[in-house]
Amino acid sequence: MSPGERIHVGEQRVSEVTFRVMDYSAGEFRELRAETAGQCVDFEGRDSPTWIMVTGLHDVDRIGSLLEAYGVHPLVQDDIVNTNQPPKVEDFGSYLYVAARQLTLTPDDCEDDFDVQHFSAVLTDRVLLTFHEAPSPVFAPVLKRLRDGKGRLRSQGPDYLLWALLDALLDHYLVALDALEEEVAEMDEELTLPGADIDLGEIHAIRARTNFLYRVVRPMREVATALQHSDSELLTRSITPFLRDFYDHAWHAIETADHLRESVTSIREFHHAVLSQRMNEVMKVLTAISTVFLPLTFVAGVYGMNFDYQPELHWRWGYGLVWGLFVVITFLLLWYFRRRKWL
Repeated sequence: MSPGERIHVGEQRVSEVTFRVMDYSAGEFRELRAETAGQCVDFEGRDSPTWIMVTGLHDVDRIGSLLEAYGVHPLVQDDIVNTNQPPKVEDFGSYLYVAARQLTLTPDDCEDDFDVQHFSAVLTDRVLLTFHEAPSPVFAPVLKRLRDGKGRLRSQGPDYLLWALLDALLDHYLVALDALEEEVAEMDEELTLPGADIDLGEIHAIRARTNFLYRVVRPMREVATALQHSDSELLTRSITPFLRDFYDHAWHAIETADHLRESVTSIREFHHAVLSQRMNEVMKVLTAISTVFLPLTFVAGVYGMNFDYQPELHWRWGYGLVWGLFVVITFLLLWYFRRRKWL
C-alpha cells in the first residue's frame, strides 16, 4: 500500500455512508442530506459557517471526493479512513486536522463495556467537516443546540463548533470514568466487609477496563495541548478561554483515570493481603493442633515400644493415668496459647 492511498481500515459499522450538511447563522439554520460532494459544496453558505457530518468511513471514493473538494492532503485522507490512527492535531495552514477517540458506555446487554469509535475533523475558515464510524449520541446535544439556536453556537464560527464537539466527546469520557469509579468504590467497600468473598477475576476484569479507559483518555492531553498552544489563524482569539477550559477538563479526566488505576491496584493488593491473612489464620490453627499432638504422640510412642520390662504396663490405673496426662497436657497447651493470644 503506497502512502496516501485511501484504504478503509477497521470495521464497517453502517451500510451506507451519509453526508449531512448544516449551514447556520445567528438567525437561520439550513440542513441537507447530500448524496455527493458537489451537493455539499453547493449547499454551504458563502458567508456563514457550515458543518458537514459524514457518517461511515468505508466508502473511500465518496469521502475522497469530498476531501479533495476542500483541498485536503492525501495523507490526511488516508488517516481519516484508518480507524487505527492515534489522536493528534496537525496544522496545514489552510485547514486544521484533528483526530480523537470517541467513547460511550454500552447497554448492559452488550458484550463490550465501551463503544469506541474513530473521530476526525477538518477545520477550514468557514467549514467544519467531521467523520464518524457510526451514529452516536455523543454529539446529539450539540446538534440540538445548533438547531434550536441555543447558546453561542449560531453566532460563532466553525472553530467554536469544533470545540463544542470535542468538549462533548470529553464529557462522555467523564461519564464512563464516573461509572467505573462507582464500581471501584463499591468493590472497595465490599472488600472491607467481614467475610467478603470477591473473586480475583472480578478485580482483574475491572483493572482491565480501567487500563483501557486510561489508554483512551491519556492521548487527549496532547490534543488539548496542541489546540491551546496552536498559532493557527483558524482558531480565533475568542475561543481561547474555551480551549483553556477544554485543556483543564482533559487533565481532570486523565487524573481521574490515573486515580482509578491506583485504586484498583490498591484493591488488588488489599485482596492479596486478606487472602494471606486468612491463610495465616488457617496455618495458625493447624500449627496449634500439631503442637498439641506433639507431646501426646511422644507419650504414646514411649509406651508403644514393646520392651519386655515396662513397669507402668502392669499398673492397675496406668491406662487411666496416661489418658489423664493427655488431657492435662492438652488443656495446659490450649491455656498457654490463649494467654499468648495465639488462638
